Amino acid sequence: MRLRAQDLLSLLNAISGFSAMISAHLELRGLSVLLIIAAALFDGADGIVARRSEQSELGPHLDSLADLVSFGVAPAAMAFFMHSEPYLLILCSLYVLCGMLRLARYNISPPEWTHFEGLPITAAGIILGVSLLLDSLIFTSGVMILLSALMVSTLPYPKLRDRRVAPVCLMSGAAALFALHLSGVKASAIVILISMAVYLMMPVVGSCTLRER
Repeated sequence: MRLRAQDLLSLLNAISGFSAMISAHLELRGLSVLLIIAAALFDGADGIVARRSEQSELGPHLDSLADLVSFGVAPAAMAFFMHSEPYLLILCSLYVLCGMLRLARYNISPPEWTHFEGLPITAAGIILGVSLLLDSLIFTSGVMILLSALMVSTLPYPKLRDRRVAPVCLMSGAAALFALHLSGVKASAIVILISMAVYLMMPVVGSCTLRER
């Protein structure tokens, strides 16, 4: 079995997601969220390397499996470990199932599509993970229901390399670090969630722009 660079990045993605679950079980909340963000960075690097090198036979399968672990199972497990409410088991199960459906649909989508159909599971995992830093059971529950619905929706979401998305990612990252330095973890989490809310609204904004044209 020959592993290419992008395959190793996918494995690092999966390891980060698994480590995030263990950290949440050990009540290391901040570390678990950082590991989810690390998994997202590995996932992004995986895509960049894959587009610039020879395609790996294992690549697409490893990528989907790693994404399911890191952005499907891990955030759901983190939410359950951190809040420990019995009814959350239903919401966590719903979130994981919707994430599985989202990935399965992506695997059979035409490669020439310039957008994602439904919210990408990576974005959903980051949003759910960061929302846990606010330590609000009601907010986390609402976020899980919203993300589950958006993942199985047919709304068109731009890909990360889209010119509309890259500046938002860079600015939100810089703003989150600044907020972390000034006010702490919760302020940084709020900044990230606001920037991700902009991404969630992009299908609506794009639809309104097209209608105006």
